[in-house]
Amino acid sequence: MNTYYRKSNFGEWLRYFRINSRDSSIESQSSLGKELHLDQKQISKIERGEVEPRIETAFKWCEITGWEEGQDIIANMYQLHPFAVPPVHPELSQRLSDSIGNMRQQMLTAIESLDHIERINNKRRPGRDLEIDDVLKKRISDLFDLMPAVKSMMYAAKRDISLDIKEINQMWTCRCVADQVVMPTLNQMEQGKVMV
Repeated sequence: MNTYYRKSNFGEWLRYFRINSRDSSIESQSSLGKELHLDQKQISKIERGEVEPRIETAFKWCEITGWEEGQDIIANMYQLHPFAVPPVHPELSQRLSDSIGNMRQQMLTAIESLDHIERINNKRRPGRDLEIDDVLKKRISDLFDLMPAVKSMMYAAKRDISLDIKEINQMWTCRCVADQVVMPTLNQMEQGKVMV
């Protein structure tokens, strides 16, 4: 499957993120290298495309430079999961107020589409497959659009009000573990502690 971003530009993207770092103390190859435990020559080779960094290193690079969108680019470029779509334009993730408006509109559209999907599904005869036509695909795409909208809002909150996304991740995880809605550990599954 082709992706929107080319792997041949990977080093150029990482260079862009370094030069345009949201933390001015890491704009040089040497300072970024210290953070990544790489020397300046290794950073230079990565940026010139002579060496492809490990995905973990590239993800950390994007985190350190404040370019979370870069992590989305990497996930899309390497098709790391089925929801790895290109990130929303960074200009749309600068101010929380703009992202709130976008998120609200996406949610309203998603509710309309969900209602439509539910009506179609409820009309389906037992034992019959649901016909997936272009209209249904469009409605499902409206739901899919919530994922980039949420990411964009989180990035804007991080930049505009210094939200700690990792803390929100941890809060969500703790709550969902307590509510038993996350996938159990392998040990729990092997012990048969999984409701099926």
